[in-house]
Amino acid sequence: MIEHDKEILDLRALDKNVQEQKTASAPERITWETEEFPYYEKDFKWFLLAGIIVTGVLISLLILKNVFGAATLLLFAIIGYVYALKKPDMLSITIDAQGVAVNGKTIGYSQITSFWVLYEPPVKDLIIIRKEHFMPKTIIPLGDANPVEVRSLLLANAITEKEEEESIADILSRRFGF
Repeated sequence: MIEHDKEILDLRALDKNVQEQKTASAPERITWETEEFPYYEKDFKWFLLAGIIVTGVLISLLILKNVFGAATLLLFAIIGYVYALKKPDMLSITIDAQGVAVNGKTIGYSQITSFWVLYEPPVKDLIIIRKEHFMPKTIIPLGDANPVEVRSLLLANAITEKEEEESIADILSRRFGF
């Protein structure tokens, strides 16, 4: 498990003058590259422990004659194994007057309902809530980008800031090294 000091910086609590001067001080364009997700190296002990847990639950399900549950668990275990070995791709992110572009695919400001800059080191993400119903939440790692500049540029483009929290799945995946 990964432990870290939880220091939360509320970007809204910055100097009130920053809020008033947001359009004057906001950069016109911010560009950065980052990995699509944080990668944690998994050693033999990690895979051994996961294998023991999956095998124990699988045997329990088979003893209880829950074949559907056992097949589902086996499918999840295979997907988890493949995901555990996957290395992250590099993302190229640009925020400008057109919108937020990830690897050249632009999310226009008209498609964005709100945003939140989640800054709880080591977590540094831009959460975008879109108007789409299928995948409304997009999480973009900030990498080396300055969260204050990202926030000011989005505010300057009349995007509503609304506090969002990490999902339990995101928290658990980070805790277990995914």
